[in-house]
Amino acid sequence: MIKGLYTAGAGMMLQMAKQDAVANNLANVNTSGYKKQIAVARAFPEMLMSRLGEVEKNSRGDYEPVPVEIIGGLGTGAAIDKIYSDLSLGNIKKTDSYTDLALNSNGYFAVQTEQGERYTRNGQFKINNEGILTTNQGYPVLDSGDQPIAIEGEFMVDEGGNITVDGEIIAQLKVVSFENPQYLVREGDNLLASEQPGNNLPQPGLLQGYIEDSNVNAVKEMVELITVTRAYESLQKIVQAEDETIQAAIDQVGSVAG
Repeated sequence: MIKGLYTAGAGMMLQMAKQDAVANNLANVNTSGYKKQIAVARAFPEMLMSRLGEVEKNSRGDYEPVPVEIIGGLGTGAAIDKIYSDLSLGNIKKTDSYTDLALNSNGYFAVQTEQGERYTRNGQFKINNEGILTTNQGYPVLDSGDQPIAIEGEFMVDEGGNITVDGEIIAQLKVVSFENPQYLVREGDNLLASEQPGNNLPQPGLLQGYIEDSNVNAVKEMVELITVTRAYESLQKIVQAEDETIQAAIDQVGSVAG
């Protein structure tokens, strides 16, 4: 009976983790460049169940043990294995704003923060009062030389990330890729951190005047949220049933002992 409580409790914790991932996806459905998270579960090791202790009469009328019969496996619960990121490309939406940039590749923009270099696919940039190209949160966007980009007036960006002002190339955006983007660590403001430096992309496929939408499908996430909630409620009822069974056993033992 105690095992049933632990198994159902582990299932409830699993559903809570899934709910957190889905809620975070829904909260960022309108965040440019956001990649949805997927919670993947793993099962605990199964227990092999056997049928033991039975006896039967033989032809002589004597009782003898029945051979052991394998019933099958018994699950012992599940837990979160890992939170994965869906790295599929979101819809590319036209904005006609010259400071909006979209990556039609697997690259990431490099930006400078107080904690060091970080990466993002959100290309909704702006020019601050000092003439520096920054993210909406104010982090300077870096060029291929790891320096902030100073720009006066409107500019043009080609597919290779070269920034042109009045027909002259003044800088090249730093766009990097990673061998395994799943190892990138999510931080606030739609930024990603990496212990290892990325590889510069010579042709990042930049599109000026466009942004990449989140790849979250709000309808699918709502359906998943309902599924997770119902599974949690079912497991909650199992816990209540197990608790009532244990309480009844305790009461019966107490009455017999009295």
